[in-house]
Amino acid sequence: MKIRGLLALLLMQFLFVGALGQAAALTNQTMPQPILEIKDGWYYLNGQKFFVNAIGYEIGARPGQHPYIKRASEPERVKRDMAVIKEGGFNAIRTWSELSEEELKVVQASGLKVIFGIGIAPASDFGDPEVVKGYMSIVNKVLAYSKHYDSIITYLIMNEPMPQHIQKVGAQATVGLWTDIRDLIHREHPGIPVTITGNSAITEFVDMNVFDVYAYNAYDYDGFNYTHGFANASKILPQMNKQGKPLLLTEFGLSVSRKGGESRYGGNTLAAQQQMLPWYYRQLLDAGAAGACPFYYADGWWKGEQPSVHDDTPEEWFGFWGYRDAKDTVGYPRPVWHAMKQYNKALISSPRNQTFYENEIPLEIFLQADVASMKVVHNDKVIYVQQELSGGYFDDVISFAGESLADRELIFEFYDKNQALLKLESIVVLTANEVVQWPTLTVSTSVANLEDQQEVPISITLENHSVFTLKNEVRYMYSTHIGWSRGERRRWAIDPTVKRQAMTDSYVVPNESPVVGLYVGADISYGKFVKTIHDEHLIYRGSWADSIRIH
Repeated sequence: MKIRGLLALLLMQFLFVGALGQAAALTNQTMPQPILEIKDGWYYLNGQKFFVNAIGYEIGARPGQHPYIKRASEPERVKRDMAVIKEGGFNAIRTWSELSEEELKVVQASGLKVIFGIGIAPASDFGDPEVVKGYMSIVNKVLAYSKHYDSIITYLIMNEPMPQHIQKVGAQATVGLWTDIRDLIHREHPGIPVTITGNSAITEFVDMNVFDVYAYNAYDYDGFNYTHGFANASKILPQMNKQGKPLLLTEFGLSVSRKGGESRYGGNTLAAQQQMLPWYYRQLLDAGAAGACPFYYADGWWKGEQPSVHDDTPEEWFGFWGYRDAKDTVGYPRPVWHAMKQYNKALISSPRNQTFYENEIPLEIFLQADVASMKVVHNDKVIYVQQELSGGYFDDVISFAGESLADRELIFEFYDKNQALLKLESIVVLTANEVVQWPTLTVSTSVANLEDQQEVPISITLENHSVFTLKNEVRYMYSTHIGWSRGERRRWAIDPTVKRQAMTDSYVVPNESPVVGLYVGADISYGKFVKTIHDEHLIYRGSWADSIRIH
């Protein structure tokens, strides 16, 4: 949620937090507590793998409201919203700041889970002891009631801290605040993961292993999605962190404001939003994400600084539900809501596009309760049938044992008990009876420190001694990490028939850039199978980031 120019407003949320001190006496939970585990890059609830299918939810953001200026608790509104969200096939919500205890009770009663935001302002001075003391007090007040609710499955303690701000206030101070809050939550609410919400375009350099899960906001028109594509730009985030923790994509979406900005930041049609959100889900499932939180349930009129006016700032128009005017507090579902309700019927985490399987394809699917059977079709032939399904997590394998290299478009069909079709989805994979050789793409530079020289030369090498066909260009970029800048994007036209080719280029890095990301990507294909190969390299300015960066 990139609220440009409004970061200071986040400080105002503490007026609301103060009201939380009036939270009711703590409730004793008498029912058996669900067992939450984090293992093998996934969430598990009561021993079963659990895909966190949350939706961004911001109570207090309806027409005329502002979620970060003192507001009244709205349990009845939350109750209605939870019923709608649950009926839409989601199993959780993601918040940016604290729900009151009254509101949290309602979520608990609904059966939905919560990715629970605690709104530590990302533009604060983390090196100021008084600021830190104030934040610890706020977290303690929240935990006094939140720790009694097993609907909370993750705490998000900050949203999108900016690289230049971290550099300014100190990386060690930033990590210190994160660690102190993490440890406090671990003591008070043991077993519940803690993380911040980074952003794949600006905080991919941060070592997220200080936290229990990797969480990022990700928009496909930002950052190195340009070179890698949306799936790979998300997939490499846990790979860069190397410890195999679950990956949550905590924001993604498309604004349908009437006026747009650069790329697709606003100005999109309702039809484009309807088509793109299921595509985003498919990409994130292909990335191996353990959870997805699209942005978001209903429009936030407050973001243009006039809560009673729905102006054309793109941030106000990401909602799956919209409001007809300033008097409408219920809203109306946009086409994207119906598209996602259908898509949620069956979330296929395996197989994945852009993936090679050595002739045995694992099936992993998270099903809604009304899915009673499924089929897999390949080359107009039903190759797999599963009857008597009853929702939840399902796994199996499809074998192509002994068959040679083949691109395979697999059509998944899901039916209810009356054999009415609920959902169709196509996934293209590559299979063979032995491992394939891939083309290689690399980027390198002689510069190890941005303080050494302002101009950064790069070398890009592309080699293809394989059966794959190259597209006719390589995309590359310099990501400067200056505010929300998309960096310097460039293209290299190549000859797809040449086995080995290389090029050099350079870029003058602005002095205010704290870190530069070098990213390169190219598309290859075999029949219908298309894959993006890529490489990446980070260069830091001096040693300011040593305590916070990926090593």
